[in-house]
Amino acid sequence: MPIYEYKCDSCNETFSMMQRMGAGMDGLSCPACKGVSLTKLLSVTTTPESSKALPSSFESAAAKMPNLSGGGGGCGGGMCGSGMCGM
Repeated sequence: MPIYEYKCDSCNETFSMMQRMGAGMDGLSCPACKGVSLTKLLSVTTTPESSKALPSSFESAAAKMPNLSGGGGGCGGGMCGSGMCGM
């Protein structure tokens, strides 16, 4: 189950809550003041490899990617507009 973060609009307390995906805020209250006026926060996610994701590493990662300019797909490869990448 994902962990969601909330901020209480009454006392500004920030807390985390493990909930099912897509669960609403019904029944939630601030653990500090029991207030029910809450704001769902945008959480920051991390992975074990994220510390290596420095701008210099983007260049080396891009060099390892296959070249799709020969019409095999990807942006500029003739697939744009077909919904393949969702853009």
